Amino acid sequence: MSTADLLTPRRRFALLLLALFSLLFGPVFLPDTVEGVLGPILFTVLLLSALAAVANTRRRMAVAATLAIPGCGLMVAAALLQERVVTAGATVAAVVFLVYAVAAILDYVFRADHVDAGVILGSLCVYLMLGVIWAELYGLIQLYRPGSLRLPEADVIAGSRGLLQYFSFVTITTVGYGDVYPVSPLARATAATEALLGQLYLVVLVARLVGLHTAQETRRQAGG
Repeated sequence: MSTADLLTPRRRFALLLLALFSLLFGPVFLPDTVEGVLGPILFTVLLLSALAAVANTRRRMAVAATLAIPGCGLMVAAALLQERVVTAGATVAAVVFLVYAVAAILDYVFRADHVDAGVILGSLCVYLMLGVIWAELYGLIQLYRPGSLRLPEADVIAGSRGLLQYFSFVTITTVGYGDVYPVSPLARATAATEALLGQLYLVVLVARLVGLHTAQETRRQAGG
């Protein structure tokens, strides 16, 4: 397998998707006692996978590395020091980088002239990364305004990343079980924005993919 094959969008997005699934579902199969250690490790792997996914040019590699490396360093420091300021800094750095990664992948998806595995995998990565980004925002809100989210009684103290990711994804999919819900105005606005953005993304994405596929089939039939 050549280097060019390894750097194809399909392979880069597949690696990122694997990192996302590991972050979201890895802790489910492990004891809660190791989540505090495993969570930061899996999140750091996600940042590095996102860096690899978007660094397809020298310019993007430089920008992505500038944003991702501080986030990785602060993530490790936050896990070791357990300081609120360091944790907040790590969250902000990670969110800024992930937003950049989402924008870069969306640029690829919406500039594509045909539907292929790379476009589909990239689209899936963006949707899952939006859920992860909002989970980090909820964590930041909860960090500085405790009680902004009403958590199950057993998890009030913990407020773990896994729980916030769960709340984020039931919000973006508009499932809303009600076991975790926003209380403060800021948390409510953040949750409403996520739900709205998640639905708009799916509508626009489906319209784009259907349009690309239709144009692709039209060109194929005209050429045949």
